[in-house]
Amino acid sequence: MSFDPISQDPPIIDKENPANMLDMLFESNGSLLNGIMYTPQGAGPHPTIVLLHGFPGHERNLDLAQILRRAGYNTMVFHYRGAWGSGGDFRFKHVLDDAQAALEYLRDPETAQRCRIDVDNISVIGHSMGGWTALHMAGRGLTTRVASIAGVNLGLWGELVADSDDARNFSHTFFEYSLPPLSGVDADTLIDEVVEYMDEFDTMQFATKLSQLNVLLVAGECDEGVPPPLHHTPLVTLLEKKQASLFE
Repeated sequence: MSFDPISQDPPIIDKENPANMLDMLFESNGSLLNGIMYTPQGAGPHPTIVLLHGFPGHERNLDLAQILRRAGYNTMVFHYRGAWGSGGDFRFKHVLDDAQAALEYLRDPETAQRCRIDVDNISVIGHSMGGWTALHMAGRGLTTRVASIAGVNLGLWGELVADSDDARNFSHTFFEYSLPPLSGVDADTLIDEVVEYMDEFDTMQFATKLSQLNVLLVAGECDEGVPPPLHHTPLVTLLEKKQASLFE
């Protein structure tokens, strides 16, 4: 069956196993997180993607979720702790733990049956902060297929804030502006967090691991929010040194 999932629906509709949207509610460290699963048509089991949004989540890349569903992938989008109605307090460390909890939830037999998930074929795609999170999931050995779209390196961000009053002031303004959809946090708390955990948050620590996996790194040359020379190119350069197979 040949068609373009970007602009076309599948030419043959499976009425016995139609595409659907399923509510997702799962626990991470005692807090309930809310999300949605876009399920494709067909009996499955289907390859599955966790699509991680950025900070604070105004952009959730749901256009990609729809495309991926038409292409035959389950695609899960969820909100981290303290974001957009999910329980708990927002922290960057919580984002990493929440993404891990999502992967564990999808591999649970009951969830896998409900969503027709191929538990041996789960990938993670993230945008901005979600890209940083996705690479950490691969670095932790929780997935072997990962994509980062305009991924930020929060470890580098912490270094910049620690070394520059200008970077700290910019970060405070940026974080303050982004707080309305978040709970249990303020701008100073987030700034202190990226400084305290800059080594743990640094994506570069996973270069050796990432060089051995299926990794897609995407950056926009006009991206002023996550400038590629700071957040993208250094990782690509290090992967080259690790003899990763790279394609431009």
